[in-house]
Amino acid sequence: MGQVKNISNVKPLEREFTAKEVQSILRALGGNTEKIGLALLNYYARTDLVTATGRTEHRGRKKYSYADVVLLSWLFRMKREGLPVNRFRRGVSYLRKRLPKLYEAPVDMMMLTDGKNLFLKHRVEDKNSIAEVLTGARSGQYVWAYAIGSLIEEVDKVIEAQTKKAA
Repeated sequence: MGQVKNISNVKPLEREFTAKEVQSILRALGGNTEKIGLALLNYYARTDLVTATGRTEHRGRKKYSYADVVLLSWLFRMKREGLPVNRFRRGVSYLRKRLPKLYEAPVDMMMLTDGKNLFLKHRVEDKNSIAEVLTGARSGQYVWAYAIGSLIEEVDKVIEAQTKKAA
């Protein structure tokens, strides 16, 4: 039998979450107004949009990693904004690869698209390339920018609040 960790001492980046815990986090981020079912999380996993990538299992299923929770939070935020979630498959892959760097300084990170490519940029260090994406030769394309760092902070606050509540 595996060791039980005191989850209040584990950084969110190192934690793993059951589907029920992920559901609770997503609902809290949505102000508990959106009904987020386990069936939808299972659908995203079956279609390889966001699968549970944790190292441990709960009742025969892999747990969700912190990166999975952030990706799902971002997808649900985009869905709430009216953007079609299935168009974000490349974005999910892109974010998953860059999440460790993103977690180091989340407040200053932005995600942008020029309608074709997805970019993760530091809002101060990369301000010139951000301006190029927004106003450059391709600026006639559908363009948006999203402060992904603020979402990470929101996710961390919800996880912390739920951890304290469970303790």
